[in-house]
Amino acid sequence: MKNSFTVFVSPQSTFERVREKSGSSWIAPLVIVIVLSLITIYFQMPTLEKEMIKTFDAQGIDPSMQEMVIATSKVTSYVFAVIMPAMMVFLGGLLLMLVNLFIRGEAKYMQLVNVSAYSSLPSAIGGLLTGLLMWTSNVQSVTEVSLSLGALVADKSSALFKMASILNPFSIWGLVLMIIGMTVMSKRPRKLVAAWIVVGWLLISIGSSFLY
Repeated sequence: MKNSFTVFVSPQSTFERVREKSGSSWIAPLVIVIVLSLITIYFQMPTLEKEMIKTFDAQGIDPSMQEMVIATSKVTSYVFAVIMPAMMVFLGGLLLMLVNLFIRGEAKYMQLVNVSAYSSLPSAIGGLLTGLLMWTSNVQSVTEVSLSLGALVADKSSALFKMASILNPFSIWGLVLMIIGMTVMSKRPRKLVAAWIVVGWLLISIGSSFLY
């Protein structure tokens, strides 16, 4: 648990400790991320309900059917808040393993799962702050609250908004932690590691931003 806090102030030494005792170091940060995700969904739910009701009314869906769909959506949202972080941590470890192969690093898969878990903490914190802002504000849509450059774009449905939303300080913070962690685990030069991870992150971020 200690590493989940020290990674913010001394990431280099934290990842060096994790490297020596890799094992199950990923569990504590993953649990924290899941808890933060559940709280975030709780804060976001009133805004999500408003969006769903607005859509249902426009489609002329019966109120009783609306209630059933909303109730199902609530349960699904909380379930995904538990499942998705775990999936992303292990998938992130796999993607980092590919980088490790390209740069001829020395990292092992579970070491990179640890890196993936710790580097997901900043985004979880950013999501929590965004959810809290939604909960305390009378917003009608989740796109009205953003901690990214997307907040400066008026048209929330535009491609510019999607591109600007990628530049989030918490995502970049997590990216920096990932680079430091990958450098420690792979024992390869930081510039080389950063080049591969930043390019991969941009490709994935840009691609995923246009999938919805």
